[in-house]
Amino acid sequence: MACTTKDLYKSVKKCPGARIAPGIKPRVFFILKSQILTWPTLPAADDKTTDPAKLAQYTGDFTLASDAKWHSLDLVDAKSNFTAETQGEAPSATFLNKGEFVVGGTDEDISGFATMAINDELIMMVQDRKGRARLIGCEAFAPKITVSQASGSGVTDACTTTVNTEATDFCPTPFYPGKIETESGDISGADGSVWERHKRSFAQIFA
Repeated sequence: MACTTKDLYKSVKKCPGARIAPGIKPRVFFILKSQILTWPTLPAADDKTTDPAKLAQYTGDFTLASDAKWHSLDLVDAKSNFTAETQGEAPSATFLNKGEFVVGGTDEDISGFATMAINDELIMMVQDRKGRARLIGCEAFAPKITVSQASGSGVTDACTTTVNTEATDFCPTPFYPGKIETESGDISGADGSVWERHKRSFAQIFA
């Protein structure tokens, strides 16, 4: 039997003094899993893959149902985060990716969202401080949403709704550099910039 996996390991180097900004941007995107028609793919560790960093990055774009868009929740800044931890035993170990998203208030809009979300399958997408998109949820496993609310009791307390999501995945919160079709327009998962549908090459511009 021939094995298709190979040694892809490379040294992971970090420059001393390099700034690594913690946290995420104060917004999370979400969509019903059923509204995703086709998924981008994660490479396998086989002879076609040469860069181990690519194992954590989706290739291709999402194809959504007609008129479907990624919706968003505005978050309280510097209060939300995502985590990833291993679960299970080799050779079937996976990652449990989690997100904790804090929304200001307990008003009708976020309470209505909570009423639906706890029984639905939502795929969540966050952006790190560089604007890179990270996914919580994948095609192979069902995500789970739980919600809690706190009214606060004193003048200095916070009144918030906390949306928790968790999803099993083969990769820790994989990167998605493709197109994100949102209600406000298409953006790039690589850096959060406006998506350019038809990028012209240097040769085309100066031909």
